[in-house]
Amino acid sequence: MDAAHPALPPHPAFDFEMTVTWGDCDAAGIHYYARSFDWFTNARMGLLANYGFPYMAAWHHQGIFLVCLHADCQYRKMLRPEDRIVVRTELAELSRTRMAFDYRIYKEGGILAAEGTTKHAYVDPSGSPFNLERRHPELWASLKEAGLVAEKR
Repeated sequence: MDAAHPALPPHPAFDFEMTVTWGDCDAAGIHYYARSFDWFTNARMGLLANYGFPYMAAWHHQGIFLVCLHADCQYRKMLRPEDRIVVRTELAELSRTRMAFDYRIYKEGGILAAEGTTKHAYVDPSGSPFNLERRHPELWASLKEAGLVAEKR
């Protein structure tokens, strides 16, 4: 462990590293709060890909859409253009009907800048929610084999 990368937790996690750009900021040069949710999405997709389940191939193109039911973020420190950050993403829950993620954004030196959560449901192309294990048993088995399935972590 070093100051820029706090130790990974024992459950599925992924570090998405990036540099804050001017386009991520408001006119005052402070990161625009809504961009955090874009970063959460990129980090979440990175976590899924890192465990062998890239979003587009394993989910979207199979007719499995992860719709967001809840999203929040608490801001602790300002971020400015050219700040190097790490978006630590942890899989908090993967059940038959939902998925949830926890996020922490760290500045250089391991300083916590923000933390948040998102919760998602599986829906089909018509927008109807479904049980992933029943509708996609092969994917469910692969998720279990990868150690990602747990009702609550």
